[in-house]
Amino acid sequence: MPFTILLAVDGSKHSLVAARHAATMAARSSADIALHLLHVHYRIPPRPALGVGRDIVEAYYHSETEAAVKAARRLLDCSGVSYQLVRRIGNPDTEIVRYAENEGVDLLIMGSHGRGAAKSLLLGSVAQGVIAACSMPVLVVREDAAPERSGKILVAVDGSAFSRRALAYLLRHRGVVAADGPITLLHVALSIGGGFLKLKKREERQLLDAEHDRALRSARRLLTRVHVPWQEVRAQGNAGNEIAAYARRHNPALIVMGSQGHGIMAGLLLGSATQKTIGRCRVPVLIVK
Repeated sequence: MPFTILLAVDGSKHSLVAARHAATMAARSSADIALHLLHVHYRIPPRPALGVGRDIVEAYYHSETEAAVKAARRLLDCSGVSYQLVRRIGNPDTEIVRYAENEGVDLLIMGSHGRGAAKSLLLGSVAQGVIAACSMPVLVVREDAAPERSGKILVAVDGSAFSRRALAYLLRHRGVVAADGPITLLHVALSIGGGFLKLKKREERQLLDAEHDRALRSARRLLTRVHVPWQEVRAQGNAGNEIAAYARRHNPALIVMGSQGHGIMAGLLLGSATQKTIGRCRVPVLIVK
């Protein structure tokens, strides 16, 4: 069975960057890749559509779709990557998710605009809707994605089933989704000092060490079983901020995250960190549920 990639484009700069990323993945992989190029156009309201007639509406949809996919098609054609063009009418995030689920794609790739760290809305509404609703792995590529200077892969882990599935997906499809570079496991624990919890430095360190070990245990076992080397990084604070900060310093080729994982310390939600991670660094982020 081929590895099926769904590339959702809308004619914008960030979707063209996503198309370039998909073309690079397909070109460097030895796997059998089936690439579906999808564009979804918003449906014209019924009353105006009836007023101009069905033929004019269909011609409008067709011309708008051709304009939206033109740059992505040119890029894929020049890269020698074959693809299937798919057109849909409706709400973009709904139709993208529906197509991904119906076709059982292995990976959905889409672009997202970059915004400053001070912004509260770090993802476009379509990207937010897709990530929230899609059960398939989603790879988000920022329009201002930094050039890949290393093949390093950063995997955010928290010991949950979600982060275990994310790592397992990476290892299963490593030849497609990422270069065969070194893996770094990053766990971010919440700071536990201060407040009502009064701990000595030694006690605080023991608790943090126990939390890090718990979070990293299953990932260590999995990597050991498949004989893949790794290194570990431990941090404290807000997960999204710390993941993004590490990525800005080390510029990995890819960040891999589980979508709804949580740690036992203060209910740390790894899934809630995805927006900050995507918005505050220029590295492609693979989100696995």
